[in-house]
Amino acid sequence: MIEQKTPNTQKKINKTVRLVALEIWILVFYKNKKFDDIIKKSFDFNKLDKRDKSFLFLLINTCMRRHNQAQKFFNKYAKFGIKKKNRYLNSILIIATIQLIWLKISPYAVLNEAVNQAKLYIGDKQSKLVNAILRKMLADKDDWLNLIPEDKYNLPEWLLKSWTASYGEKNVNEIARLAMKPPPLDIVVSKKINKKEIEQLKTLLSGEQIIPNVIRCNVNETIENLPRFSDGIWWIQDVASQIPCNLLLSKIKTHFSKSINSVKILDMCCAPGGKTSQLLDNKLDVVSIEKSKLRSETFKKNMERLNFDHKLINADAENYIPSFKADVILIDAPCSATGTIRKNPDIFIKPAPINLDDLILTQDNILNNASRILEENGLIMYITCSLQKIEGERRIEKFLKNNQHFSILSFLPNDYPMINDCITKEGFIRILPNYFNFNCDNVINGSDGFFIALLKMGQ
Repeated sequence: MIEQKTPNTQKKINKTVRLVALEIWILVFYKNKKFDDIIKKSFDFNKLDKRDKSFLFLLINTCMRRHNQAQKFFNKYAKFGIKKKNRYLNSILIIATIQLIWLKISPYAVLNEAVNQAKLYIGDKQSKLVNAILRKMLADKDDWLNLIPEDKYNLPEWLLKSWTASYGEKNVNEIARLAMKPPPLDIVVSKKINKKEIEQLKTLLSGEQIIPNVIRCNVNETIENLPRFSDGIWWIQDVASQIPCNLLLSKIKTHFSKSINSVKILDMCCAPGGKTSQLLDNKLDVVSIEKSKLRSETFKKNMERLNFDHKLINADAENYIPSFKADVILIDAPCSATGTIRKNPDIFIKPAPINLDDLILTQDNILNNASRILEENGLIMYITCSLQKIEGERRIEKFLKNNQHFSILSFLPNDYPMINDCITKEGFIRILPNYFNFNCDNVINGSDGFFIALLKMGQ
């Protein structure tokens, strides 16, 4: 049920889409509720028509991405500043500012609705303040581009400091800029189909082929409604998420003397199945491990749709002991997922650093378990979609310190065409969300952020 301050009337309210958005935003921003969870239970949301639902999605997601920027901007016009603790006043102004500046909604509609919301929730005096602030803003409309704070100020302060220290101000500016828009959709086309069919699919999706067998498109459609979904010839996977397995394929070919198809691979944290799909599409021998029963069901559905003959074991990667020793162990470790900020805008509204203690312990435990079940001369690939070095570089440093019979197998530029700028001095891969520019007119550049390390048993 949506929390609501008692309005200044006892009459039944016919809630507009903007009023529903305000109530949802209060829950998201001040109560730390997940947007997706709220709308599933919200009677008011479900009463909206399709068009209004789409607008509300756009509005709330933009508010998550740009609320800091919006607040810094409207406070230029508030004599004493509007504090975040004034939840209704602050929220009304954030939502109005977002609509005016970034969604280009008619000023009259925005102003009228904001003033009415203020009257309803916080009284006539505050409604006059809302009216005055918004009118002052509109008077400067022609100069907004010069007055709006930089995109980077949308990042929580703890992330802004962390990323600036790790990657420099220029990269952070670019990461923030790209994260202001919803991400594109990357579709991996199975090797089962030919080039002609790929071209046809590209046309159907109005997309661009950014690398072989990957089509990037900008769609707002439900995944199940996209062309040829039921044919099982493609799956969704961000382009950066595909690089680990592409690198692994390259390294397997040069590292092992036996046939690539006889190499035994364990995918230790497999759901939803993108990386397993890549390996199976290349006809590799993969056993997939997943702890969560719910995520296991998602994995199985994806494999069945794609017609992949899979081997799934519901087990905990921290302590799973197989009946065989694996040649290769793939660890896409549970992490803070800060590298996926553009598709997970709720990261923007986390005011304090994420507590990583439990995640780090899990990451260490999985790495240590992998070392015990690896075949002699085997490989461990460790992956996180986090930009926090404590979940990437620092975890590998600790592992190598405690496991001196392992060493780094460095990545080289010729391992895969896209990685030249991503190779660190240690031989790891560090992909920042702003690294990939595909020179396509119709799609957004960038990717998720990833860390990739490859370890071999032996020096």
